[in-house]
Amino acid sequence: MNKLTAKYKNQLNRLLGFFLLMWLISACNTTKHLGESEFLYTGAEINLQSDIDIPDKKDLMSDLEEAVYPEPNRKMLGLFRFRLWMYYMAGETKKEKGFKHWLKYKLGEPPVLLEDVDQDNVSQLMKEKAFNRGHFKPVVTQTTNTKEKKASVEYTIRVNQPYRIDSVYFPPDSNTLMKKIINTCDESLLENGGIYDLGNIDQERQRIRQYLLNKGYYYFSPSYLFYEADTTNGGKNVDLYLKLKKDIPHKSLIPYRINNIYVYSNYSLEDTTSTSCTDTLWVDEMNYISRIDRFRAEEITNVVFLKKGEIYNRLDHEKTISRLIGMNAFKFVNIRFEETTLSDSLAGGLNMFIYLTPDKIHSVRAEVKGIAKSNNFAGPGLEVTYLNRNIFRGAELLTVTAHGNWETQIGGNRENLNSYELGLNTRLQYPRLETPFNLTKNQQKFVPTTNIDLGYNFHHRVKYYTAHSLNTGFGYTWKNALTSRNDLTIIGIEYYQLNNTTELFDEKLDANPYLASTFEDQFMIGPKYSYTYNNLVKNDLQNNFYFQGRTDMSGLIVNGIMQAIDAAGKGNQPTDKLFGSLYAQYFKIDGDVRFYQNFKNQSKMVYRFFAGVGFPFGRSQTLPYVKQYYSGGTNGIRAFRARELGPGDYYPPDSVNSVFFEQTGDIKLEGNVEYRFPIQGPLKGAFFVDAGNIWLINETEDRPGSQFGFGSFYKEIAVGTGLGLRFDLSFLVLRLDLAFPLRKPWLAEGERWVADDIFGYKGWGRENLVLNIAIGYPF
Repeated sequence: MNKLTAKYKNQLNRLLGFFLLMWLISACNTTKHLGESEFLYTGAEINLQSDIDIPDKKDLMSDLEEAVYPEPNRKMLGLFRFRLWMYYMAGETKKEKGFKHWLKYKLGEPPVLLEDVDQDNVSQLMKEKAFNRGHFKPVVTQTTNTKEKKASVEYTIRVNQPYRIDSVYFPPDSNTLMKKIINTCDESLLENGGIYDLGNIDQERQRIRQYLLNKGYYYFSPSYLFYEADTTNGGKNVDLYLKLKKDIPHKSLIPYRINNIYVYSNYSLEDTTSTSCTDTLWVDEMNYISRIDRFRAEEITNVVFLKKGEIYNRLDHEKTISRLIGMNAFKFVNIRFEETTLSDSLAGGLNMFIYLTPDKIHSVRAEVKGIAKSNNFAGPGLEVTYLNRNIFRGAELLTVTAHGNWETQIGGNRENLNSYELGLNTRLQYPRLETPFNLTKNQQKFVPTTNIDLGYNFHHRVKYYTAHSLNTGFGYTWKNALTSRNDLTIIGIEYYQLNNTTELFDEKLDANPYLASTFEDQFMIGPKYSYTYNNLVKNDLQNNFYFQGRTDMSGLIVNGIMQAIDAAGKGNQPTDKLFGSLYAQYFKIDGDVRFYQNFKNQSKMVYRFFAGVGFPFGRSQTLPYVKQYYSGGTNGIRAFRARELGPGDYYPPDSVNSVFFEQTGDIKLEGNVEYRFPIQGPLKGAFFVDAGNIWLINETEDRPGSQFGFGSFYKEIAVGTGLGLRFDLSFLVLRLDLAFPLRKPWLAEGERWVADDIFGYKGWGRENLVLNIAIGYPF
């Protein structure tokens, strides 16, 4: 098993031979159709030269790469130009539709030829890119390299030391507008000694405009500002003079105040005038106009941050739009301003019109799901959701979701088993903070919500047991910024009850006291909190970062109350039961960190690390089963089935026959690295490596080797690798990941690395290959 057998060597050689053959075929067929004077363009190389160290070399190279066009024909897996090959293989097409036309123009792509490259224009664009970054006299030359009907272009650009900003000068404070601009110079993005950068200059003009918009200058445009550059002082230095264009409209030079505010809460796109709105109320100094008394007026006017008589402020304008959209009660939100005259002010006047088109109050959505798991279980599922977007006339959202699914064994060595699950979950969401005491009016851009949850779940595992769970909770959700989210459950109550156990299941519990303790009927009562930072919502970032931290605590408050009750009673010891059932006592904390490194060819590297730990305390000796960690599965270490790994180097002797009661633990460490790349259209590929395991805080007699140790945990890390295919339609991602283990922590030390066994013996694939089928990316 330590060496590849001749059989599998031959299979591997055939696979490599296939890829080599495809490469040779594509290499030949993609050039033989070219004319005598035609060359297939294979790309460009940029050679950046300078006699000094270029301080902004990385940014400059990025700009220069953007100047290069067109893109050469793409390669599949970096090996061969499959799309170009398919273009020629399809041959001539007489019709503009049909399968052959689809092969040629959708699956295939026409050749990119050397003659399609405007080298002089690319060189000029490179000069402009370098000039915009302070390299005022760049020299660009181009060289064409040809070989066997293929051609590439090498652009050599020589730059000198970039010019730096010596001083930035503002014009005299000749009017109120210029005084305000001068007052904000301390916040300027243009620093003395910084490299001259046209991009920074444009950002500075936008910054000044934003500042003026927040001071009431509604009609001011950044195009009214320009900078004159003076390089006559020598020494690679430049002085910048901020100036205001001449003949600017007068209305751009004065601030504006809000005059009248009109809120149309039931506006329809079919309305051509406002005369169809028949009912007008005066609320918070606003004209609230409505045909139907659908919303409480104050719930809408409370999130309008622009007020009558106040100076126009763009931030308040944007917050108003964001809060109205965030109420989730309106299909369209539109705010329009009309200029008017204020008789008692030198400022201009703006009438504000808010048009709100309500969404449907009631809606029902049904979703049929297909469930397929890597442990040979699959089955259908159905989810039906009812929404009421205005249940108490304050844009409160009521969501009621009923779900059911059935799973059965479809293969493998396991006995014929199945299970089914039914559930009903309800959430009432207020688009504001509901508290028993008065709070200062929330001025955040994003809508905070108050959440009330109630749910029930029924789970029947044939031949084993039936489980019931109830949950309820009260809490808040709020965002400090677009990228951050806070979820706080002030009090959450969960109740788990096991009944109708079979004799087979009872035998398993009798043989495993630890497992029996995790399945006890019990309450979980306490607060929860999670913080999420996610800048994936920003599409303009080269790299993205995600973090989620969570805490979950149970039993502390209840135990205090029970002790107080006991102390006020007859002096009996505090009980560990509530309404006849145990209440769990534990504290749990975990964190999930992800880093996305994006490349220009639409590929990316994704790095993830997860760490979590749960501590039972008080009378609880273990975490409840539903709160424990597990490893493996479609979103974890994909080379192992869900709950197959650990804890530690423990491996149950009956694991081959275990279906439902896979391994769980108190501690989890997991790391993943995944390279994602495009293949063709919505079809994406991936290579990945996963590593990690779970452990117990305290070892149990029935699971030796399961305890976490700082000196040994790294020896018990499982490692798996594999490749994946993803059909990415943006709104839906179907994922198939085929994985196999590289390291099995339960084997004897010195034998845990099993890479040498790959295809090394008959039955290796059946024992080690794990196919994961899932919806969405793993992380």
